[in-house]
Amino acid sequence: MSVNAEDRKALEALGHEPLTEQIAYYRKPFMVLWAAIQEASSELAEDYGLSQDIAQLWVAERMRQVADSLVDRLAEKSVARGVSKSNVARAADASPANAERRFPRLKYVGNQAQERLLIDDVLDSME
Repeated sequence: MSVNAEDRKALEALGHEPLTEQIAYYRKPFMVLWAAIQEASSELAEDYGLSQDIAQLWVAERMRQVADSLVDRLAEKSVARGVSKSNVARAADASPANAERRFPRLKYVGNQAQERLLIDDVLDSME
């Protein structure tokens, strides 16, 4: 069985697990993210006088944008390493038939230099 066939089978099995079982795989990273959002928003509220609710919303929205960018980058990286576009779509809860609609940049993987994503700027700021 090919790696792509094994991935497809595993993704299908994971998709049939109860939601509580699926959440268990990302509960801890979420708790870390939530704590980081609270900490960053406290600094933002203090520096700019924003209410805590608005500061949390501002930080969480920027984190969502960065996370979306990271998902796009990981999709590209997976396809560049031989993962099928169908399995990339499945992993992102998208229809395999719509992989390139969900990730338009997959059309160009390996063909040309891609424009930078937000995740690139964030990673650059950490250097």
